[in-house]
This record gives sequence, C-alpha cells and structure tokens, in this order.
Amino acid sequence: MAFHFDPRTILYLLLISQIILLLDVNVFIEIVTVMILIIPFFISKQFKWGLIIAVIYSLQLCMAFIFLPNIHNAVLLYPLSMIANGFRELIPGIIVGIYALKLTHSEEWISLFKKWHFPKYFIVPFSVIFRFFPTLCEDYHQIRNAMAFRGIERGPIAFIKHPIQTFEFILIPLLIKASQVAQDLTISALTKGLSMPVRQTSIIQLQLTKTDFVYMLIAFLPIIIYLGEFI
Repeated sequence: MAFHFDPRTILYLLLISQIILLLDVNVFIEIVTVMILIIPFFISKQFKWGLIIAVIYSLQLCMAFIFLPNIHNAVLLYPLSMIANGFRELIPGIIVGIYALKLTHSEEWISLFKKWHFPKYFIVPFSVIFRFFPTLCEDYHQIRNAMAFRGIERGPIAFIKHPIQTFEFILIPLLIKASQVAQDLTISALTKGLSMPVRQTSIIQLQLTKTDFVYMLIAFLPIIIYLGEFI
C-alpha cells in the first residue's frame, strides 16, 4: 500500500515548517527537520523528488560552510549567499508544498474545505488552480514530443540558437492551450456543483490514521529540541 498523507497532516507540517523558519534555528535542527520531511518521499516511492531535494540541500550546505567563507568578492558573495542561506531556509516549506501536489489529490482538499465550511468563492478557484499546472505540464510534454516527431530542435541549446522558433513552437501553443485548459477546468468544477448554495457531501471520507499521528509527533521533534535547548 502506497504511503499517503491526510490533508490535515500536510497543513500541520506546513505550520511546523513555518515555525522552524520563524525560530531561526541552528543548522543541526534545520538538517533534522529536512531529513524528517524527506523520509515520506522514499516511503511513497517518490525517489526522484527525495534525491533531488537531498542533493540540492547538500550542495547548499557545502556552499554555505565550505565555499562562502573563502569568497571575498562582494559581486559573487551576495548572490551565492542568497542561494546557500536564503533559499536553503525555504526548503522545508517547499518539501511540504510538493507533498500537497504529489501525495494528495484535489478531491481530498475539496472534501476538507467542505468539511471546514470554506466559502464557495475559494473552493472553485482552488479546484481549478490545483489541476491547472499539472495539466499544462502534460500539454508541454506533448508539444515537445510533437517537435521531436517533426525533427525540430528543442532544449536549451535550441533556445539559444533559435529563440524565435522556440517561442513560436512552444510558448504560443502553450498560451493558447492554457486558456482552453482554464476554461475546461472551470466548467468541470461548476458541473460538479461546487458553486451550488446548498449543503454538499463528498464521497471521499477523510480520516487521520496512526501513521499521520506518528508522523505529526516526529515532525514536532525539531521544535522540542529547540525549546529544550538540547543542542
């Protein structure tokens, strides 16, 4: 059975990640937080995302503590410091954001918002936006496959060599498709009755499992370390 988070657990983890950011914890607690948040990627067999985040975070640590102390040029120091320190602090929140996209479905979020009595003018746009970008990514891959089938160059090198052609064959069809996708998703959401001014039910029944509660406790561990001043 694939690892799966309840949406309320993801909101809890998002809160934890923002608390860690506001507390300005030391590097050890930060590393513990990132390690705890990365584990579900491997449990749910999302190895690519887990490895990508681990590599990026490791490079940021190396840059912050090995390379930056030896750089004295301000032109290089400030942008590299932003990447190594500023963006590094955002990693926990980014991980939770990927959870929201990869480990939950839009129907679960909508069910939760209905349960919490969120207004319709929030639920309908959320339903459209949540599905918009994944659908647009699929269309982008289809456009690239069509270009490859026709023998048209693609990728960064092709963009440098033929920027106008790249915009013509990728950007313009993508913009046209984006407008159509947004309209179709809006119609789909309205067809499901999300905007109806009546009490709505949901087929999906949300329930916090033992896994959710255990992981909530584990995720609170960095804050306990910080408050207890164990490190």
